[in-house]
Amino acid sequence: MIEIKNLTKRFEKTVAINNLNCEISEGMIFGLAGSNGSGKSTLLRTLSGVYEPNQGQVIIDGQNAFDNHVIKERCAYIADYPYFFNDSTVDKMADLYRKMYSNWSEERYLKLCSMFPIATNKKIVNMSKGMQRQASVILAFATNPKYLFLDEIFDGLDPVIRNTLKTLIIED
Repeated sequence: MIEIKNLTKRFEKTVAINNLNCEISEGMIFGLAGSNGSGKSTLLRTLSGVYEPNQGQVIIDGQNAFDNHVIKERCAYIADYPYFFNDSTVDKMADLYRKMYSNWSEERYLKLCSMFPIATNKKIVNMSKGMQRQASVILAFATNPKYLFLDEIFDGLDPVIRNTLKTLIIED
């Protein structure tokens, strides 16, 4: 379960999230809708432990999410703008994820690589936006997360890949 208690996140004088309270039960698909700058990405980054709240708490499975490696291992976050090191390939990132995530599934990784048509040995930074998004999906889903935080997940994906991803999300 995810509990958001009196959450406030500020960036200098800008209040991105103001005293938010919410509970998200296990197994629930929870969507955020709002205009640009309304705090959706900030909330996802705070839920995933990237941002520290200025006030309040994000509690996942009874534990504070920020700076908590046990909770971060249960979560996968795909940002609206994927970031990879300059020399990263999907295969190199998979090597890193294997060491970081105890729930990593090699079988699932290979299946996902066959579902998404990208070259796993090519530098990710040289790939198109849609292919970078696919690389993020492959890596995140192969960690077998309990919680999956997806920001603008369909951005840059063609209709066929969008349908593949929708199917994957529904099956999970």
